[in-house]
Amino acid sequence: MKGISDVIAMLLMLVITIGLVGLAYSYISGVFTARTAVVLSIVPEASSCTSTTITVAVRNDGTSPSGSVTVTVTNPTGQTGTCSITSIPAGQQQTCSVTRNSTYMTGSGYYRIVATTAGSTTRGMIYCT
Repeated sequence: MKGISDVIAMLLMLVITIGLVGLAYSYISGVFTARTAVVLSIVPEASSCTSTTITVAVRNDGTSPSGSVTVTVTNPTGQTGTCSITSIPAGQQQTCSVTRNSTYMTGSGYYRIVATTAGSTTRGMIYCT
């Protein structure tokens, strides 16, 4: 009778171990930590700066449409300009442009970019000459 109890105990330990390994794999692969709702990010490779405009690309990495997104660009001397995006579908990116002229948003250097919507904010930089 003792031999049967040892086999059952060993099988039970094996089942528990396999269950824990499966749970750990699910957590590590992102099943439990998947991005949800709205997650904004600035796409530096799709953003650009010319002498007349600063174009900022914003991506929604979440699973829901973003709603209205406000993009604020601040130059090295503290001047700011804004533009807005109506909505960014989940998994896609949109762009908006801030106008530069001789008295507004001038100067070379790193420009700070902040994109905000309800529940999500992201920050980035772009270099303009």
